[in-house]
Amino acid sequence: MDNLVDRFCWKEHRKILTSRESKIPALQTFGICSNHRAGQPLNVHIHDGCMEIVYVVKGHQVYEVGGEVFNLTGSDIFVSYPGEPHSSGSYPESVCDLIWMQIRLEDGVPFFGLDEDHAGYLREKLRSLPRVFSGDPALRTALTEAFYGLTGETQGERYLAEQQLVYELFRIILLSQKPVARQSDSISEAISFIHANIGNPILLEEAAASCGLSLSRFKVKFKEETGVTPREYINFVKIEKAKQLLGEKSSVTDTALNLGFSTPNYFAVSFKKYTGLTPREYQEQIGKSPSSKSEA
Repeated sequence: MDNLVDRFCWKEHRKILTSRESKIPALQTFGICSNHRAGQPLNVHIHDGCMEIVYVVKGHQVYEVGGEVFNLTGSDIFVSYPGEPHSSGSYPESVCDLIWMQIRLEDGVPFFGLDEDHAGYLREKLRSLPRVFSGDPALRTALTEAFYGLTGETQGERYLAEQQLVYELFRIILLSQKPVARQSDSISEAISFIHANIGNPILLEEAAASCGLSLSRFKVKFKEETGVTPREYINFVKIEKAKQLLGEKSSVTDTALNLGFSTPNYFAVSFKKYTGLTPREYQEQIGKSPSSKSEA
């Protein structure tokens, strides 16, 4: 099992600061990324001495800890604790936007410029964060400002960004103490409708009608609550069902037809976008896995 330590990165869709760049000893990693295509599954790993806080800005992401799978959507916050093994299970890193931090919690490590009493309080509260809870829209803006502020040219800019980050950590703690429904009743009804009709071509007008909303209101409300558009969510659910069918030896053509895709080619393009593999590559991959051989 790897102790995963991210390295400095500054690419268009993926940027990572380490404590060397941020000048904050307790902030081992601070990253922002926008995954436009699915990547490989995240292998089981730990962050030695660090807790990790991941804010899913939009899209979907899956994490697995201790055999339990957590399906996250936009505005969800996921927490792993120091030295705790976690991964994305068999799921690829999804199409999503993420902001994440790995924070050192050991006593004696200078903690965001705070005095001993405030540092001790913040460490204690961070250690007790729940596994998953909801953020809010303001979090993305504030964390992004803090991230780029830490790269500022002047010491004043960097100090301001450090204190802005402290403020947001306290706000994250408060958000975790105010449980809210991750979806309203209307959007939950729409999600149930989508799952119940996943084998059919689903019109957005039908999904909106299933929960008593106008089409325009449905689109806005769905994205507000899940972080993705209704069509993106429908495609995501179809691909998850496709993975199940392909694993049961369904042909690519039959899988496409059973899930309401207009053509096998369109299905293959959509499948690769969400999994990083073509349907045939996926079947070949799972056919080589130890579990599939033992079941054969």
